[in-house]
Amino acid sequence: MPVVHTDKVVVLLSTYNGEKFLEAQLDSILKQTYSNLIVVIRDDGSTDATVSILEAYQQYDQIILMSDTRNNLGPKMSFGELLRLGLLDTTAEYFMFADQDDIWLPDKIERTLRVMKREEAGGASLPILIHSDLRVIGIQGEEIHPSFWAYQNLRPSRDSFPRLLMQNVITGCTVMLNRKLAELCLPVHPDAIMHDWWIGLVASAFGKIGYVHEPTILYRQHQQNSVGAKRFNSRYILNKIFEPVSIEKNIKQASAFRAKFIHTLSGRSRLTLDQYIALEHASYMKRRLLIVKNGFYKIGLIRNLGLLINWR
Repeated sequence: MPVVHTDKVVVLLSTYNGEKFLEAQLDSILKQTYSNLIVVIRDDGSTDATVSILEAYQQYDQIILMSDTRNNLGPKMSFGELLRLGLLDTTAEYFMFADQDDIWLPDKIERTLRVMKREEAGGASLPILIHSDLRVIGIQGEEIHPSFWAYQNLRPSRDSFPRLLMQNVITGCTVMLNRKLAELCLPVHPDAIMHDWWIGLVASAFGKIGYVHEPTILYRQHQQNSVGAKRFNSRYILNKIFEPVSIEKNIKQASAFRAKFIHTLSGRSRLTLDQYIALEHASYMKRRLLIVKNGFYKIGLIRNLGLLINWR
């Protein structure tokens, strides 16, 4: 059944020196089967033709270009600022993130919103995040793999709070969040590893995470990707088994999360956070006991072997 286009969807796009692929992405968003959308764009200090391209696209009523185009905040803080502005300037109930170099499949919004509505039927007041699989493509649009989840051996159902503390399974450019989650997750903390990881933790701790099983975007891989796709193959496996392990950034993110939400977290989630943060100074054996006891696992046997064997 088609989605009725009554709900305003705000697409949040942060750009930085993206002239090469930007027009294809903007065109794919404007051609969505879901028509009730606006695209709020913040440039993060581009020095190429990106801003000129964005100014040309202001001919479309759906395009809103923010005036703050000089300060370079980096991806996570730029998207956090976009989400803040989207909440302030609109009454929309749903927000989506977009990267400058991908291509959205025509029914991305419609399919994602359908799952969002299904999840909200079980509790509309909950903070809810929906994400999807991706089709991995190269610079020229050639297909590298039909499923990002399979390509990286990821399982989106492994999204419990303890697991998300250790490994993110949510790709920001596929995310839709409802207004309740958007309000709760802000501001994105500077110690967050990425905005999508931070928002996923909030959704897992206080609400629900759902997902679209099929790809909704063409996920372009090139040298300038902030976060890219790495094939889960024999080389990847060997690296994971033998490379040194550090979760220093994870611990910082968890500590920031605890500081922000300490008074609203459930007792169980608070204990989980405390146990996770305690990993930093625990002994070799104590760390492994805490991992097993609390389920602080990554996805797949190989990643967990690397974690247990190589973390000193």
